[in-house]
Amino acid sequence: MADGTLKVGTITTSSGSGTITVPSTVTIAGAIASTPAFSARLNANQTLVTATWTKGNFNTEIFDSDGKYDTSNYRFTPGLAGYYRVSAHGYLQCTDTNFGKVSIYKNGSSYAFTANGYPFSNYQTQQIEVVMYLDADDYVEAFFNQEAGSDKILLGENGTESNFAAERIIGA
Repeated sequence: MADGTLKVGTITTSSGSGTITVPSTVTIAGAIASTPAFSARLNANQTLVTATWTKGNFNTEIFDSDGKYDTSNYRFTPGLAGYYRVSAHGYLQCTDTNFGKVSIYKNGSSYAFTANGYPFSNYQTQQIEVVMYLDADDYVEAFFNQEAGSDKILLGENGTESNFAAERIIGA
């Protein structure tokens, strides 16, 4: 160990289990898993009633590292506390006189939202990305809103237009 490198395949305490305490002055480099994490998409168009917040029916998983995304109620419950990057992206049908909105809900209430104003075509992209703290039993969902005066759609027919995702970025 002349160069200061220690290579170890497995570290086990004398009892076979336990905790290893790393001093705060130590830097850990290399791959550290950003899990739990998931990404899901719509597999069909979804109707958005005008002026009504509607949960995105992201029912097709692209991946789900720890099985924490529920495709029946369209929510992510991490099971592990920490800071998470949560994002939602929707492609909304609209008119030249309305705008769409997207919101990340935490435990049933809006946590953050954004609005995109007055497009010049029939569709507009709505997207949001937030970093938020989640306890193990918190849950997040993606909601969309449009104010065209009539029902419009959130595109999902091609499976690539609208998605919802989260990943753990740092522990508690």
